[in-house]
Amino acid sequence: MNFENISVLRIYFSYGQKVINLSFWQNLWYNNLGQHLLKKAKDLNIEQANIFIAKAGYLNNEKVSNNISEIPPSQNPVCLELIDKQEKLKLFIEQNKENLKEAKLILLKPNNEIIQC
Repeated sequence: MNFENISVLRIYFSYGQKVINLSFWQNLWYNNLGQHLLKKAKDLNIEQANIFIAKAGYLNNEKVSNNISEIPPSQNPVCLELIDKQEKLKLFIEQNKENLKEAKLILLKPNNEIIQC
């Protein structure tokens, strides 16, 4: 892979954020946004994907959330980082835009330019 064409997409959302527009049964068993987006990235053959769960932090200037147990609080920050060509990352955003409405997206381009989506 040519490193000059590599971009990084960081998607920030809360640990408890759910996938939208699921059936009743899917909503019971398959509703975790992070796992859903990770699967969608794999389906698109994104070169690399990682989920980072914060030890402590906050989103949208809310109260600080501390992750001190095996299961993080629902408001705990999560980052899904995707690494691939910019065109493929933009396709990922387009295909998942409904579930990304409440997330904060930051695209780091090869020339160090930062774009907030």
